[in-house]
Amino acid sequence: MSQMFNTGVRWTIHDVELFAENEGTRYEIVDGELFMTRAPHFKHQQTCGKIFQQLNIWSESTGLGEAVINPGVLFSESDNVIPDVVWATKETLALTLDEA
Repeated sequence: MSQMFNTGVRWTIHDVELFAENEGTRYEIVDGELFMTRAPHFKHQQTCGKIFQQLNIWSESTGLGEAVINPGVLFSESDNVIPDVVWATKETLALTLDEA
């Protein structure tokens, strides 16, 4: 379950960086709106793990890209999300990965 904070403020990644570390809470920004969610339940995580495993096996056999679990994805300062599983081509990864 997610909770949206509709304050009239356009949130950015810089605002979220100021929050105290809160174990088990995920903050995501979609089009400047802040969403707060708890960590997903066991069954959800298990399903994500199975999806990742299959994508990873396929990726390793084809060499076309990589699968990642829970990456932070920063599209812009006001769009920052944490998808459960992501697959990207090697070309896309080379263009988008940061140094961290």
